[in-house]
Amino acid sequence: MAKPYDPKDFYYRKAKKQGLRARSAFKIEEILHRHRLLGRGDAVLDLGAAPGGFLQILAEAVGEKGVAVGVDLEPIRNLGKRWVRTAIVDLLAPDALDKIRLLHDGRFRLVTSDMAPKTIGIKVTDEARSLELVRMALSVAEQVLVPGGAFVAKVFMGGDFPALKRELQGRFAAMHVIRPEAVRESSYEVYVLGTGFRGRAAAVAPAAVKAEAPRAPAPPEQAAAPEEATAPATRAARQKPAPAKKPAAAKRPAARKRAAKKPARRA
Repeated sequence: MAKPYDPKDFYYRKAKKQGLRARSAFKIEEILHRHRLLGRGDAVLDLGAAPGGFLQILAEAVGEKGVAVGVDLEPIRNLGKRWVRTAIVDLLAPDALDKIRLLHDGRFRLVTSDMAPKTIGIKVTDEARSLELVRMALSVAEQVLVPGGAFVAKVFMGGDFPALKRELQGRFAAMHVIRPEAVRESSYEVYVLGTGFRGRAAAVAPAAVKAEAPRAPAPPEQAAAPEEATAPATRAARQKPAPAKKPAAAKRPAARKRAAKKPARRA
C-alpha cells in the first residue's frame, strides 16, 4: 500500500541538508550514475529548469570547462557558477530556439526535461498533458542535440505512453524507462531516456518507406514519364505535314491553266 503523501519526506529533507534546491536533484544524479551521459567539458540543456535542482547536478557533471544552460517560464536564481547560463524562455514561442542559442551557440550532448503539467486529479488528462510536454521537449532536443547525444524527460506513464516509446526508439539507438528511487512512492512518474541520437530523419524514414511500400508500382510511374515526354514529339511529328501540305500550291498551276483556256473559247 502506498504511503500517504508527505511533502517533507526523506529526500526533501536530504536535499535541504545538502543545499540542493529540489529533491529532483537526486533523480538526475541517479540517472547520470547509471548511464554515462555527460563528461567534463560537455554542454547540457535543461528545459523547465526552475528552481534549479537538475541544473545543480548537471553543472557539476560538466565542470567549469563545460556549459550548463537552463531555461524556464519562471526565473532561475543564480547558481554562482560562470559556466551556468539561464534565461526565461517560453518553449512555445517562435523565438525559443533563438534565445537558447544566445546562451550557447553550439549543440548539446544532453537535453533534459523535468517539466510537469499542473495536475487536476483526472489521470487521463494529466497523462495527456504530460506527454505533450515531453513531445515539446523532444522537438527542441531534435534541433540542438549532437549526433549520438542523449535525451531525458519526466513523463506520467499511461495513456499514449507506448506511442511515445516508439517515437524515441525511432530517434535514438537505445531507449530506457527509469524510475529513480527519489520518485515518491505514490507517483506514477517515470523518466524516459534516449541514447545515441540518430536524428529526426531516422524516425521519419521508416514511416516513409511503409507509406510508400504500397506504391511498389513506382517503376510504372517512371515509365509513364517517358511517355509524357514523347507525346509532344508525336504531336509535333503530326503537325509537321502542315507546312508540307504545299500540294495546294501545286494545284494553283492547274487553276491557272483553266484561266488560260477561257480566252481560247472566246476566240
